[in-house]
Amino acid sequence: MKYWSCCRKKTSDFNTFLSQQGFTTGSHLWRKHNQGMKVKPCRFDWHQTGSQVIISIYAKNSSPELSYVEANSTTVNMRVVFEGDKEFEQSISLWGAVEVKSSVVNLMAAKMEVSLKKAEPIMWAHLDLPFLPKDQEQGGTKQT
Repeated sequence: MKYWSCCRKKTSDFNTFLSQQGFTTGSHLWRKHNQGMKVKPCRFDWHQTGSQVIISIYAKNSSPELSYVEANSTTVNMRVVFEGDKEFEQSISLWGAVEVKSSVVNLMAAKMEVSLKKAEPIMWAHLDLPFLPKDQEQGGTKQT
């Protein structure tokens, strides 16, 4: 099997391997937007312990080749392709900071579970940051 070290798309045909597009920065993302997929809501839940936050997305028969989680210390982007032609996407600005290298994703038959290691062992009031109207983003209120 031939594959790029940054990707999980494997092929046994060397010509197919050579025809795969390369990249200069980042990593491959083997997906095509709106390629016949039906955007569907999934049951989505979270809980926390002192040291981690666990996000669960309930989607049966998910496809590991097309599903992914991207994260940095303050945001997480999740995509689950399930039941062949359905997809669920969620982006979250996290309430607190996480250690990405110590975090884990488990893709099971009925759900995707994202375990994020908290940077500080404190309880979060919410999973995501509350949305602030544009006039309050600068720390004050808009005066007229």
